[in-house]
Amino acid sequence: MSLREQLEAMARQLGFARLGVAAVTPLGRDAEALRDWIARGRHASMRWMADTLDVRLDPADPALLAGATRVVVLATPYARADGPSGPPPSVVARYARGRDYHNVVGKRTRKLAALLRDAGHRARAGVDSLPVLERAWAARAGIGFVGKNACLIVPGLGSHVFLSVVVTDAPLPTDAPMPERCGECRLCLDACPTGAFPAPRTVDSTRCVSYLTIEHEGPIDEALREGIGAHLFGCDVCQDVCPFCKTSPPPPERTAPFAPHPRLDIAVSALLEMTEEEHREWCVGSPLRRAGRGGLARNAAIVLGNRGARVHLPVLSRAARAHDDDAVREAAQWAIARIEARDP
Repeated sequence: MSLREQLEAMARQLGFARLGVAAVTPLGRDAEALRDWIARGRHASMRWMADTLDVRLDPADPALLAGATRVVVLATPYARADGPSGPPPSVVARYARGRDYHNVVGKRTRKLAALLRDAGHRARAGVDSLPVLERAWAARAGIGFVGKNACLIVPGLGSHVFLSVVVTDAPLPTDAPMPERCGECRLCLDACPTGAFPAPRTVDSTRCVSYLTIEHEGPIDEALREGIGAHLFGCDVCQDVCPFCKTSPPPPERTAPFAPHPRLDIAVSALLEMTEEEHREWCVGSPLRRAGRGGLARNAAIVLGNRGARVHLPVLSRAARAHDDDAVREAAQWAIARIEARDP
């Protein structure tokens, strides 16, 4: 078997649904778009995007892998049709309902990198852990195409996939890029609850529900809170409306690590009263850790302000008085006012 065939065989055994290889060449339009996105401040507080810009545009940069000639891109599906969507009445993005994909997919990807190193080549593996523009390389590697919602769309799987990469100097055969297929469709752009798309394939993070509920620290702009709706952590709206995502989920055994975890079987109001220790235990092995105890409690208060009822006023009142996070206290006060105005 050739080295490429060995990679593909191992990828199938490990559970990857797609593997593609792109040559390390200048990113052209994608590089210009990233520079413009950062120059306009659309990366919000994600300073690492600007700090690693040069490396992110060139995998052969010495800070990543000097002399790299290939980017191997892998896609892992995670969509499930079963289980709770989040602590009632909230919703958690599909990718975060089960085990942390960094651990699951990262372990698999590192095995492919080890295969390349055993064959005498240098290789670095990553899943959201390397300064790599994964979607651009995935499109160049023929895995899928970047849709107007800025997500990579894999025909037959949709966009509910994790992308991981192996940057290497192995002279692997490359794949042909896939042309864009969105056509005139703009369902994703029109469905965004906070108007976070200033243009197709461009996300303004300062308005994106995923950014606001995961990365943003402190109070969330009141003008955007109604648009957050029931979203506790992340958002799938622009993917859910996409016709390419109207596919049957993979067999459950293929996505077993990402099945909804029992931790979601609590009321969202419980997040307002968790101690640090309770929160750490609740989030073990989950992507939900990223938002932190204060961030999740703030989000829970906003969800209750949008979807709660008078029964939630006591827990909100306690949070408004005594929570140790300023943003949580403010969000709880806002939620109380919303509920009382809705149900006097």
